[in-house]
Amino acid sequence: MEILVLGPLTVRHGGRDVVVRAAKARAVLAYLVVHCGQLVSFDALGAEVWPDGPPVSATNTLQTYVSQLRRLLEPERGPGDKPRVLRSVPGGYVLDLPPDQLDSRRFEEAVRRGRAALEAAEYDKAADLLHAALGWWRGAAYGNAPGDSARREAARLEQCRLVATELRIDADLALGRHAEVVGELEGLVLTNPWREEPVAQLMLALYRSGRQADALGVYRAARARLVAELGVEPGPKLHRLEQRILRQDPDLGIDDARRALPPPPVARSRARPTAPSRAARRPGRGRIAAVAVLAVMVVAGLGARDRGTPHAPPADGIFAEFDVAVRPGIGYDLDIPAGQPSDWHATNDPRSPDYHHLDLYRTSPDAPHDQISGVDLTETNAFNAVHAVNPGDPPQVCRGLSRKGGGNVRLAGLAPGAEMCLRTHAGRWALLTVIRMPERRQSVLPLHVTVLND
Repeated sequence: MEILVLGPLTVRHGGRDVVVRAAKARAVLAYLVVHCGQLVSFDALGAEVWPDGPPVSATNTLQTYVSQLRRLLEPERGPGDKPRVLRSVPGGYVLDLPPDQLDSRRFEEAVRRGRAALEAAEYDKAADLLHAALGWWRGAAYGNAPGDSARREAARLEQCRLVATELRIDADLALGRHAEVVGELEGLVLTNPWREEPVAQLMLALYRSGRQADALGVYRAARARLVAELGVEPGPKLHRLEQRILRQDPDLGIDDARRALPPPPVARSRARPTAPSRAARRPGRGRIAAVAVLAVMVVAGLGARDRGTPHAPPADGIFAEFDVAVRPGIGYDLDIPAGQPSDWHATNDPRSPDYHHLDLYRTSPDAPHDQISGVDLTETNAFNAVHAVNPGDPPQVCRGLSRKGGGNVRLAGLAPGAEMCLRTHAGRWALLTVIRMPERRQSVLPLHVTVLND
């Protein structure tokens, strides 16, 4: 028996795939898979299946779902036999599954081995391992699984998939397959405009294919995009590569493909970033620390607003979910669904009518401390407070907080994974999660934003 999550959540028996039909039963199975090998309490499982509060019959309903899943996972188990895969333990359940029976674990192990082979200059082995691992994907991870936990784990796995793709391209470049990867890299740059690694790989592939002008054009387009939308220059690696191409560095050959590689993604039970002192996780970061990238980092400021694709379609109870690069002195409206443009203009002038649509901003360069601030709600003469909550808390924790009162949050006291709640101008709660800390004062602060429905 295998459980497959690199695509629709599926149980495979002897080559036959079975999909759990009931959505809530899929949510139960997905939550157990995400926390495979760990104790899952009844309360945690109930909160995942019924995020707005469990019904009176929740306990009996969960037991019914678990019984159905046990029959699916162990069809050969006799009436008197104890479950071996989905076990009852004091306080909840444990899903016991060997690593080779879960495709996501096999995938991450193959990526680890592929990275090791690449670092050892075993390029053929690395390419074979990574090509095979990426071939196990059947679509979006947990594609049919509802629930916040599955959605966040899917986002983490998509990050692992992207890193594995970059590593596989490293191996292909080292093997001289420059022209073969150009088209794929062009697509990666288009769909991941803030990641510099695919830009560097595309420049290298074009240069080695005899397309020096095109390689330089890729750099200039990336630089223009970063400067215009984030106000930052390309990193040192891209700049050095541009200079080497300009002077036609003779050492910019196949051997140059082997370069310092980022550390591998760290497996975790949830995909939201957490503080490094906790179970390290988002993005490496945890994810940020380990992968050090954003799947989608977008400037969601008002004005030429270009909100990127959210990590996954909003689930029940979620209005929108997206990443945003918060800049000092710029106001942000959090009540527009991800992917939809806004015609409002950025302003922190209380006299402007657009000001009343702002929910969040970073203080100006003149402020003594970097901090996240709510907007002065002049219509109600109250300050839109920013409430710090515990890292790892679900978005629904915001609903138990006061809607008024003062409060700013200083960045000096934060770390990756720190969480805050903010009431938006439309009356929704938003959970802000720090993706990574700014490298210096007054620089961009990447946040993950989850906006709840009313």
